Amino acid sequence: MHLALIMDGNRRWAKQRNLPSKKGHEEGAKALLRAMDEADRLGIEYTTFYAFSSDNYNRESHEVGNILGIIAYFLRNFVYPKIMENGFRFRFIGELELLPNELLDIINLINKDALNNKGRMFIFAIGYGGDLEIAHAVNRCIELKSMRFDNSPISVEDIKNSLYTVNIAAPDLVIRFGGHQRLSNFMPLQTIYSELMFTDKLWPDFQTGDLDRFLQKYKEIKRNFGG
Repeated sequence: MHLALIMDGNRRWAKQRNLPSKKGHEEGAKALLRAMDEADRLGIEYTTFYAFSSDNYNRESHEVGNILGIIAYFLRNFVYPKIMENGFRFRFIGELELLPNELLDIINLINKDALNNKGRMFIFAIGYGGDLEIAHAVNRCIELKSMRFDNSPISVEDIKNSLYTVNIAAPDLVIRFGGHQRLSNFMPLQTIYSELMFTDKLWPDFQTGDLDRFLQKYKEIKRNFGG
C-alpha cells in the first residue's frame, strides 16, 4: 500500500495558541516522526509526506528559512538515526537543487547511507509541485526521444516513467490534515484514482491511532479504477 499525507495546519495550530509560526512547524515535525512510527507499525510499504510545496516559496523569506531549517534539523537529528536503525528506504522528490546547502547535505547523506536499505520506503516531497514535476517529465521525454532519434508521440507511459515517483506505485490513499479539501498541487497524475480523505485535525495534533482509523475506512471502499 502507498499512503500519502498532506501535512497542513502548522501555522494555524501555533496561532490558536498565540505562539510564533516556527513553533507550529516544530510541532509538525514531531508529528511527522510519530507518523513514521505509526506507518511502520501498520506495515505500510510506502508513505509519502508532503513536507514543503514549491508554492510555499511565496511565503515571507524568514518563514521559508525557518521551515527549511527545521526540516534539516529533524532530518539530521531524528529521521536519519531512525532510518539507519530500522533500515528504511528513502526518496526525496521535488526541485531539490533549489534547497539550501544545509538541507541538501543531509539529503545527500541519507541518499548515500540508506542506498542499500531494504525496509519500508518513505518519500519526502520537499520543494515539490505537481505542475513542475509534469513539466520536468515532459522535458525529460523530449530529451530522451531526441537522443534516440525517436519521432513518435509522447505517451502516458513515457511521462509516468519520467516522474519523480518512477517505480513507486501510485498512492492508494491520500489523507489531508488541516480542514481544506483540496490537493494543493500534490501528485496530480499519480492521484487520479487515489481515495481522498480529509480531516479538520491540524497536523501537529496527529496522534498514534489516527492512521489506523483512516485505514479502517479505506478497507470499506470498493475500488473500480474506472471498471
